[in-house]
Amino acid sequence: MGFFSFGLAQPKTPCGDRYSKADRGPMRLKHWLLMGLLPLALSIAMADANPPGIGADISSVFARAKRGEPLRYVALGGSITQAGAGWIGPWLRQQFPQSDITSINSGMAGTGSALGIFRVERDVISHQPDLVAIEYCVNDGYLNDEDAIRYMESLIVRLKQLPKPPAILIIEAADKNTVNLQRHRKVAQHYGLLEVDLQKSVNEALAAKGRGWDDFFSDAVHPNATGHAFYARVIEQALEPLLAASPGAVPPLPQPISSKPLLLDGTMSALAFRVDDEGWHYEPSPPQAARFFRGVLTSELPGVHLPVSFRGTCVGLLYAMNKDQGVFFASLNGGLPKVIKTNSRDGYASTILSSDLSPGEHRLDVVLPVASEPRMRYNGPVRLGYLLLAGTAPQAETTKPDDGPFHPEILASLKFIPVPASDWGWTGPFRAETGAFDARSMISASFPPESAEPGEIEWREIPSQDDLWVDLGKLLGTEPPATVFAKTQLEVAKEGKVLLSLSVDYFAKVWVNGRLAETIAGPHGDVILIPATLRAGTNDILLKLGSGSSGFGFSLAWSRLAE
Repeated sequence: MGFFSFGLAQPKTPCGDRYSKADRGPMRLKHWLLMGLLPLALSIAMADANPPGIGADISSVFARAKRGEPLRYVALGGSITQAGAGWIGPWLRQQFPQSDITSINSGMAGTGSALGIFRVERDVISHQPDLVAIEYCVNDGYLNDEDAIRYMESLIVRLKQLPKPPAILIIEAADKNTVNLQRHRKVAQHYGLLEVDLQKSVNEALAAKGRGWDDFFSDAVHPNATGHAFYARVIEQALEPLLAASPGAVPPLPQPISSKPLLLDGTMSALAFRVDDEGWHYEPSPPQAARFFRGVLTSELPGVHLPVSFRGTCVGLLYAMNKDQGVFFASLNGGLPKVIKTNSRDGYASTILSSDLSPGEHRLDVVLPVASEPRMRYNGPVRLGYLLLAGTAPQAETTKPDDGPFHPEILASLKFIPVPASDWGWTGPFRAETGAFDARSMISASFPPESAEPGEIEWREIPSQDDLWVDLGKLLGTEPPATVFAKTQLEVAKEGKVLLSLSVDYFAKVWVNGRLAETIAGPHGDVILIPATLRAGTNDILLKLGSGSSGFGFSLAWSRLAE
């Protein structure tokens, strides 16, 4: 699923488990025979026959391979694909012994379609594929419906607009908490693509044999060797009817269903090639990320600035992660910066800074924080891999947008003061019957601390501790979903503008002196900067916090803004 952790389990995005090549060969058949699941996989695949015309592009590829033409297959996805090695390479070789079969595993752990639209050129198109499998359903779970459809549709249309468009197979992997496959299914059906619903197949197989999730999976989403064998067989059975199908005409591309312009020219520009930025220098790729990076641009100087000018409507960054690193601010055109932590785990991560910029010239400012309170873990090296760009086609306008107030000098002057855990009071938990496994919907529900008069709510103190992070799950000792309220006070000598820096697991609302300042709808572990004005004297801060599927905590810091 989500981020690549290189063996370190993460609450939301653990890394796929590893196994030898032998597990993907004859041993997987042994697993099947021992469990008696081969006939079951066949019945599941046959029961889910696709409508006529679905998969016509794959039938054409198979027909060419039967004639002895080469077949190049690329699997694009996250850690599930990376660990599964694309699943069907050996099967393709068995079906087409007269053809030169090339199987490329372009799975990249911890990534979804948001990064896929940028890396498709390097990791898929460059291989000149005839058949592409796309597996992003699980990792796209955190996306809203609009983005999930837009990114997947952008991938499909870009591939289908190639001079020799490949056939496309949509693979919908399973999640113990169930996967939202409707967005990708809508796109697949719109373009007449074959899709394989592995969630349904897994559920039916486990129910039929009276087995548990752990028989197929090492965690909530990552198959073990037996699970990958099951995935491979179900995909193979879904493809088998197309082996004998007569190639039909592939219809022209329909009009997009996305409500926003598709992103059809995504690229990854290696930042390590920059040589004239003071305070920054080249480093070889970290060993654990060498497969995906071409070196990194790095600095650890407090306050150092990296200016990046570009044209495009969509921009992001791909960067290395390590627990010994620091954080950086990223601001577009002087706008409110994002705080990007690169030290919460090991591996790499990407952030889409904006996907809806106006056409034309833009500026990205990357600034490392000034020396900060050590417990905040703001300072340390930052290693940038790629600038992610899309929407760079000829523009009707090339003028620069209006410049915002957060100039690099302002970012370099931010000095955040943390609020210790012991300064918070809390009350709860509060719950509502939603049937959901997280508290997303509870954030919009009303609970007594939002409306009760002061003194009507019993507030408890956080036990004294030398820490900045408040772990509500540990404090409560109860299972999610739940909502908890926390309050504190900030004392300032004079009125002025500030930035609140809130790091929260999943969901929150923030009030400053009784006025709603921000609503946060996830995802996990982000740092949100919230502009506010504090009055001279005492200022009341109230947080409403909702638990997610993994993690229930928060921390707060604040910094004055230079006048």
